[in-house]
Amino acid sequence: EYSNIASEFAKQVISTLRDIYNGKGASRSFSLAAEHLSEYTRRVLSATSLIPTGYVTSYGAIAEAVGGSPRAVGKVMMSNPFPLIIPCHRVIAADFTPGGYGEGIEVKLGILSREKRGFLSEKSVSVDDAYIRVFPVEILLNKYEKRSIVGRKK
Repeated sequence: EYSNIASEFAKQVISTLRDIYNGKGASRSFSLAAEHLSEYTRRVLSATSLIPTGYVTSYGAIAEAVGGSPRAVGKVMMSNPFPLIIPCHRVIAADFTPGGYGEGIEVKLGILSREKRGFLSEKSVSVDDAYIRVFPVEILLNKYEKRSIVGRKK
């Protein structure tokens, strides 16, 4: 019976990861084992998990909401033990450049491209007693595409 429960759990996790990777809005129906993480890391990851599909925010915006610095948020993103499930790919630099990503910038941009929803305006997401401004992913993708085209012409 235990193996059946474990199999069902594994199927849920794999299905959720597949949906997120393919740009589908996915909500998880399972909890993550995060007790071993520092309080600050849990706060950053919790705030990051609130960024909706189709939107991005900056390292600095998360830092303003939970405390710390953009660099500290970046370190948490770099060591995110739940990539895709905690959408660190939706966290970008303040100048709307992709920032880093463990699997490479092209992978990050590919995931974000699949998450496009045609949103036109920014909005705010509530995080405890603060708000994080989130922006349509198209802003990043359009800016990056223009920058890449300019870079190729040189």
